[in-house]
Amino acid sequence: MKALPGIVLGVVLGFSLPAHAEGVPASRMDIAGIRIGMTEADAMAALRAFDPGAKVARRMAASFSYFDGANMLQTPEFLDQLEVNTNGGAFRIWFTNPPSESRVFAVNRRGGAEQPPGSEQFVSSLVSKYGPADARSPARPGGQTIVQWGEEGKPQCTVGKDRAGQRVPAENTTGTLLPPQAAKTLEQQARQGYPHLREALGADMDPARCGTVLRYEWLGDPVSAFEAWLVDQGGMIATGRQSAQWVEQLKADAVRAREGQGAVPRL
Repeated sequence: MKALPGIVLGVVLGFSLPAHAEGVPASRMDIAGIRIGMTEADAMAALRAFDPGAKVARRMAASFSYFDGANMLQTPEFLDQLEVNTNGGAFRIWFTNPPSESRVFAVNRRGGAEQPPGSEQFVSSLVSKYGPADARSPARPGGQTIVQWGEEGKPQCTVGKDRAGQRVPAENTTGTLLPPQAAKTLEQQARQGYPHLREALGADMDPARCGTVLRYEWLGDPVSAFEAWLVDQGGMIATGRQSAQWVEQLKADAVRAREGQGAVPRL
């Protein structure tokens, strides 16, 4: 059987969740070698190692707009994301916005294999790469399978519990993974007190405390196609807030500058 790109398929070993999920060290969480916090150069090197023929589109169209009371102004453009086509799949890689240094905070991958593995075989390959998962969706023949890991030592903000008290991927969390709306969705869910977030965050319902989540999802058996996410949810929230504060400061500075240059017309 041909291996899935970037994942070594091993012997089917079965699958069980740990009695107490403690998360995975951030250093072990990656998608095709791409990790949270990488620079653009680091991410490009990982992509080239994964697929030397990868075709990369660099998206620099992102900027912030603000109004000084008379004129609409814009920040310089900055790197928003990389869109990558590889042999058998595609990636989208998002980078933090100014004033933060540009670093990877989210990765999305869609892929498949010419000779699809069985669902449990795919699960086993994931466990061999990342270790025991923190949550897995209930087995449904031919249905959707979600397997995910959380960052060690951080609140896991995409995990819930079923009626038996077993840890499962929380419902309505996919929208908290895919930028650009993910941060807004996660903030809204925290304000509304979603049960899985109350469980994860306790009394301090600040989603900036959330850790990184790694999730794989597919439909049916064998696995003809899959989608994966690697998202620093807390970092996404924190840097988004910093960007908003930065733009507000730029606006305030621009207003003061415009008012300071005003001249009284001839009377």
